[in-house]
Amino acid sequence: MSLVDRSAVELLSDLSSRKISAEQLTRDSLERICSRDGEVRAFLSLDGDAAIEQAKEIDARRAANKPVVVDFIGHATALRRCDNLYFAGTFDEAAELAVALAAGQGQPAEDELPEEAFTAAAGRFAPGQRYLRGLFSGGTLAYEALLLLQGYLPAVHANAPLDKHYRLANSMVSQEHTIVDLGEDEFTVGRLHPMMDNDLRIRRLEQEAADPEVAVILLDVVLGYGAHPDPAGELAPAIAGAVAAAAQAGRHLEVVAVVVGTEEDPQDMAGQVERLREAGVHVYTSNEAAVRHAGRLARFLDAAGGAAQGAPAGARVSLEIMNAPLAGINVGLESFAESLRAQGAEAVHVDWKPPAGGNERLMAILAKMKGT
Repeated sequence: MSLVDRSAVELLSDLSSRKISAEQLTRDSLERICSRDGEVRAFLSLDGDAAIEQAKEIDARRAANKPVVVDFIGHATALRRCDNLYFAGTFDEAAELAVALAAGQGQPAEDELPEEAFTAAAGRFAPGQRYLRGLFSGGTLAYEALLLLQGYLPAVHANAPLDKHYRLANSMVSQEHTIVDLGEDEFTVGRLHPMMDNDLRIRRLEQEAADPEVAVILLDVVLGYGAHPDPAGELAPAIAGAVAAAAQAGRHLEVVAVVVGTEEDPQDMAGQVERLREAGVHVYTSNEAAVRHAGRLARFLDAAGGAAQGAPAGARVSLEIMNAPLAGINVGLESFAESLRAQGAEAVHVDWKPPAGGNERLMAILAKMKGT
């Protein structure tokens, strides 16, 4: 809610720290809309399953004529608007849209984030440095980071991954690009949540910073009542120490952090940001902006590292090859090759048929025979 707080616009939101059902959250939210009908200008919904349930109910109440901004976390939709329902893809977009609608400005134009040039960054890193490690205390922020990083990196491992194939074998040990949600039960049994206790994250920070292949560390710093009274007071010295240790080893360590909070929080948000910046951290108040910064840099280093190791994915290909004659290779129905030739294209037909005439039982027997 940092963006909403800085906008000086009051919004009614369904965000809650309570563990309640989507149906109950929907019912409570709608009751609040109706009870404050003259005051409410826009309704902001930031929840995955709950938002889906809310959309069903809110859609039936369009007669109220209130703008409703919905972020289906992890469920992207191509639809941008349906009557009074507005759909967002990220937390930041949802907040900005809700603020604009509440202020009567209508739906803002979609501005693409400028593509920053990271070619100059290569000189700061030692050979072999390429991986991103995210250490999050907020599970929802970690989840959004995984969603956003899909647009930058081919695979990101995690203890709570989007794809089970990228689940960490051991949550205590990162693999290549990794996002760790330190608020998961496996880390909080017998200890305080990382929003209140920085000890586990500091130790993990030192572990990641000592890895010679790590280039970027991404963190969240969550403020508010119930959070650590001075998180930057503990994190900043640890970060400065990790950056200095990497420098002594001849490596550059890029640390990116998002500070989530408001000026009304007891930790003094401006002071927290300043302390982190003094430690050399790139500080954002937008999770999306922080993740995109880290993602772009990791993507560039990944490509540079692949090219240095001779990986074909990172190799440059001369476009002159497109001027050479092309030929199609057809496997299966010969009529496809004949169609290409009829249009003046060169085609090579491979006369292939599945073994055993496609009979799966006989194919399985043949496979066993070949294996013996």
